[in-house]
Amino acid sequence: MRPNTRYLLVLLLCACGGPLFASEDSRMVLSGDVSAIYKAGDFLLWTPKERKERTGGATMSAATSMTSASGSRPSVEDSVNVIAKAPLDAEGRFTLSVDVAEPKVVFFYVINGLGHEGQRFAPTKGQSFIMEAGELHLRIQSSHPRFIIEGGFYNDAVYNSWKLSEAFLETASTMHRLNKPVEGESETERRSRVDGAAEAASRMYELETEGRSEVATTHPDPMVRRLVIESAWLHGPWLLEAVRGLAEMVPDDPWAQAQLEREEAFAEKRAAARRISTGTEILDFTAETLDGESVRLADVRADSRYVLLEFWASWCGPCRVEIPHMKEAYATHKPSGFEIVSFTIDNDREDWELASDEEDIPWLNLGMGEDADAPKAYSVYGVPKNYLVESNTGEILATDLRGHHLDEKLKELLGG
Repeated sequence: MRPNTRYLLVLLLCACGGPLFASEDSRMVLSGDVSAIYKAGDFLLWTPKERKERTGGATMSAATSMTSASGSRPSVEDSVNVIAKAPLDAEGRFTLSVDVAEPKVVFFYVINGLGHEGQRFAPTKGQSFIMEAGELHLRIQSSHPRFIIEGGFYNDAVYNSWKLSEAFLETASTMHRLNKPVEGESETERRSRVDGAAEAASRMYELETEGRSEVATTHPDPMVRRLVIESAWLHGPWLLEAVRGLAEMVPDDPWAQAQLEREEAFAEKRAAARRISTGTEILDFTAETLDGESVRLADVRADSRYVLLEFWASWCGPCRVEIPHMKEAYATHKPSGFEIVSFTIDNDREDWELASDEEDIPWLNLGMGEDADAPKAYSVYGVPKNYLVESNTGEILATDLRGHHLDEKLKELLGG
């Protein structure tokens, strides 16, 4: 940040009562309780080695079980910038202290995680908060929201202003309740419950978007606005509006100007993506499997009746939650001519390999990267995203089919 921008920030912070970061030796003391999920492990605070903005993403659940046959755990410390690390004590708690020059978005993992039933957990991606001076407390829950940061001017403004609202908490509680199977429920009751959970999840996204938009477009502190933008994973028109406002607020800040260019490019991508929809024709591409085999989508269509083209990523929670169900649909309908082609927008081959191994993906598993030909052709800016295609005509019959909605469509087309 340039000196004149920092001066503007100091004036605004003084005006609105926010904390100042004039001292380079300010410290954050973070205490945490993760005992709702873990009984052992290490808390790791980190930032990406190369901060590459993604076209979309999703926050995974508070913990994701390892599913690889070997039970081995991935090593992540070499692939990130480790800020601090602290072991969990016998009660699932930790404390760490770090210097904070100015507030910034950081991520955390629990590595070497061990659950109360002895199960091992993989590090969960997508969990972020604001590192800022002061005494903060992190609490992981078994329900939604998965974790809460208490204390801190910037965490309250950026996250808690919407995350701890009555509407968000009630909707999160509803989704958590509906996601739990009910003993003895009929298939009709199960599908109704699943649809209700999906509706609650959608409403949570709406509430988060509304909350972030309000803060990012009205808050008097430009640092708060920037942190909302930096921590956002929900892209949409609101984000472009927020960046435009920030760029006007701090016209000499090169970060804001660069972000404005990026969001304007995303707006064009979203418009292009809307043109690929039900009733339009599938776009062909060629990509490689993990083994280096070249696969052309047109050739897959020639050997099938219907193809589900699925864009996903290792860090996308909803993508991976859906994989077990997709496996069931694949096993049921593949003999009748159903094929799945997945394409990962992971930019790191190791992430793609690890997730593919953990999920034991049985269909054509192609990649990789958000800048590859396939996601560029489809203007993919968020995952999961899928297209169900009639092979002989290339027509897109449906988009974003999940759970029993995929089952119902495949039964309509293929019977069974």
